Amino acid sequence: MVSTRSQLSETQPFMDHELIKESRVCFMNEPDRIAETGERFIKYFLRNSTPEGVLFKTIKEITMEMNIPHQTLSRVLKNLESHEIIYRRNGIIGLWKN
Repeated sequence: MVSTRSQLSETQPFMDHELIKESRVCFMNEPDRIAETGERFIKYFLRNSTPEGVLFKTIKEITMEMNIPHQTLSRVLKNLESHEIIYRRNGIIGLWKN
């Protein structure tokens, strides 16, 4: 019998790759700097979020850890939100599940 947890870990790299691919599409019309930061944020999100796809970090923590300006991160987050990749509620950033 295969546990649900092992099934999730087997599909996770595929889901990560798809998420990065989707995010690249979101930033196609943005300057290179924003597109690069967007991809860096998605990778940061995947490393630091819970298995359920929720990131419990403040904007200040994220900007400090990623070493990016607040304005740049805000632009990246708004773009990802408008494409329904992520959502922001009550201080958390979550991943929309398709």
